[in-house]
Amino acid sequence: MKRALVTGGCGFLGSWMVRRLIDRGVAVRVLAAKGEPRDNVTGLDVDVIEGDVRSVDVCKRAVEGMDTVFHAAAIYKDWAPDPAPMYDVNLRGTFHVIEAARRAGVQRVIYTASIVSVGRPKPGTLGDETTPYEAWDLDFPYSRSKLHSRELAEYFAAWDLDVRVVCPGIVLGPNDIRPTPSGGLILGSLKTPGPAVVYEGGASYVDVRDAAEAHVLAAEKGKKGERYLATAHNLTNEELIRAIDRVTGRKRPLLRLPVAAARGIAIAMEAQAARTGEPPLLARDFFEYSLKPSYYSNAKSVRELGARYRPIEETIGDAVAWFRGRGMV
Repeated sequence: MKRALVTGGCGFLGSWMVRRLIDRGVAVRVLAAKGEPRDNVTGLDVDVIEGDVRSVDVCKRAVEGMDTVFHAAAIYKDWAPDPAPMYDVNLRGTFHVIEAARRAGVQRVIYTASIVSVGRPKPGTLGDETTPYEAWDLDFPYSRSKLHSRELAEYFAAWDLDVRVVCPGIVLGPNDIRPTPSGGLILGSLKTPGPAVVYEGGASYVDVRDAAEAHVLAAEKGKKGERYLATAHNLTNEELIRAIDRVTGRKRPLLRLPVAAARGIAIAMEAQAARTGEPPLLARDFFEYSLKPSYYSNAKSVRELGARYRPIEETIGDAVAWFRGRGMV
């Protein structure tokens, strides 16, 4: 691997991929969306071109001369009153990037899916790369868009292009410039006065730097058509809050809400968001999805890629320090 394109390389996860590639001596090109902040790659030795992944011509220009393509560009929102742009970017954009790579003779493509593109396991068990998607009863556009775009990427592997898929857990850590809904979990907790409100359910989390390294390892050691879960910490919603409080030294009571009460709060928050246009602290789609504990095994990425994952306290501590340094807390 000598020359690599990273779509979404100015973003949270993509910019850490860029750093990991530069550390290995790889020449990196970044495809950035028009007007996207470039703070995360400022000072790095990268070639930045601007354009939309939905443009065939832009994708052709972006992949030219590359031997590896990391396709991380996507719309990631937990609240989308109009999900059409999300489906458009995440599906049509994925097709155009990978098709351009195929036509240009790119050696390998690493596609960033998401852990929400695979199914939630049965209670008391761990999911893995093969867990079938089952959340059809929920209208969760981000989850469905990543499911369908992952399937699209894997079809290219079936058509004989070397495509490898990485499914990160909920990504936390420093440099979350937007911030993403994942970073919003930490920010929301820090900004909330009084007791911490928790409800049943849980999810699987990973440090952004470890997820980025797993992508590069997939390019180096992965296999065509394979799927790898890059995740590390299976935490209940209460355990996440307690971890944030341990790191920040906060001592506050926990208010455990019944599901019905928590759902009522989520509905009220979305109603307010519809009036103000500001994303809710708790989006109902994400709330309903996370009620079922979604815990996963990272055994395949550890065994086959050599991936390593740091403690959750380190991840949260670095994220909090970065948010504070940016004046976001």
